[in-house]
Amino acid sequence: MTHDTDNMTQKSSRDISVVTGIFIQNEKGEIWFGRMPKWSDMLAISGGHLEYGETLEEGAARELKEETRLDADTLEFVGHFEMIDSPQYYKKKHFLAFNYRYRVTGRPEIEYNDEFSEALWLTKEEALAREDLNELTRVSLVALDAPVAQEMNIDYKDQWLRAQADYVNLQKETAAKRSEWATMSEWQILEEFIPVYDNFRKAFAVTIEGGDKQWESWKKGIEYIMKQFGDILKQHGIEEMETVGKSFDPTMHESVSEESSEDYDDGVIIREVDAGYKKGEKILKVARVVVNKK
Repeated sequence: MTHDTDNMTQKSSRDISVVTGIFIQNEKGEIWFGRMPKWSDMLAISGGHLEYGETLEEGAARELKEETRLDADTLEFVGHFEMIDSPQYYKKKHFLAFNYRYRVTGRPEIEYNDEFSEALWLTKEEALAREDLNELTRVSLVALDAPVAQEMNIDYKDQWLRAQADYVNLQKETAAKRSEWATMSEWQILEEFIPVYDNFRKAFAVTIEGGDKQWESWKKGIEYIMKQFGDILKQHGIEEMETVGKSFDPTMHESVSEESSEDYDDGVIIREVDAGYKKGEKILKVARVVVNKK
């Protein structure tokens, strides 16, 4: 039991951080460095911890934006490194660092945040010659542009391009499926309403020569067709809204006029001009009504 507790304590005390670093480099080979209080006031590059759910590249772009306000349109992977408990960092940390390069023209105005106390543009050689370059940045800088890093970058880009192509294909497939679903849904509705339309055609094709009995029969036929319509709407969850006797609600009703009636309170609907329909809480068609005005 004690052995298990010890293992749990050891696991909980682990502090391993996945971080990204970004070399902001111009066409002259100059790199932007910032002095960081967390790194014993030594020079470092932009970067920070990866957040849950982010890809490495997304995390790098976010950190770049937060720390320098630069929007990275393209990031180039340049290598990864490991460092455990650097004495230069303000607390013990096990870093897994994945580095990127963001290419710029000239020396853009960089509005760095309070992670840094000052900033410098230095070439690789100038930076490596300084004693105030932090350990993790120095290791990363030494390997910058090394053949291994270039090979890793090519492999990384290939994987990214393949992932992008797969995503584009998925988008196209999803769009095609949506179109197919929409067509099927439309086809289903048409199949349900065609018999109703046929019944209307038959009803109006009947010649009524006279007689209350024939008129009554024709009326019943129209009522049946109306019931067919109502049943189809109910099957799709569509309800006709109650209006007369209800208080006027501008989200559900449209007032076409006002009349005065002693039978209803002020602001109550006294007559419906056009029916309104809803599906659940969503209003499909507002009801056009006459409202009581005293």
